[in-house]
Amino acid sequence: MALMAVTVLLDGVPIPASRPARVVDGAVTVPLDPFVRRLARLVRVDRGAGSILIAGDRTSIVLRFDAVAERDGDGAIYVRLAPLVRALGGEIAFDGVRKVAAVTMPQALPVTTPTPFDPSDPTVTPRRIFTPEPTVTPRPTLSGIPQPRRTPVPAVPSHP
Repeated sequence: MALMAVTVLLDGVPIPASRPARVVDGAVTVPLDPFVRRLARLVRVDRGAGSILIAGDRTSIVLRFDAVAERDGDGAIYVRLAPLVRALGGEIAFDGVRKVAAVTMPQALPVTTPTPFDPSDPTVTPRRIFTPEPTVTPRPTLSGIPQPRRTPVPAVPSHP
């Protein structure tokens, strides 16, 4: 099994790594860290189930350890780069002379797109809100200063 180190470019920028990508039996394999984590939005390793969930912006992939992944002497998990990149919607080109794998990933989807302004649309006027006309409060009638009562009040004794 011949091993050959490979430089991986993501959108033209080399990905620095402590464990290099390598060519094993004619296929470029890369460790999960940092290569796959840079390509995908989410990487979750489930050692109990023996699977790896890799989610991009548009697709998700579940890899089985025994089917596509291999381990090196340090326990790092390696996966084949080309099928992974293509499944995530990207493109890959390999230059065997320079030993460079160039990966191009699609741009992330925008979160929201603002509605464009169209000057040909009719002008929007605000809806009229019903507001009742205020009633006029009657003015108080002023009769002057109050005076003491002039009519005598008959006093009736309270006991017989």
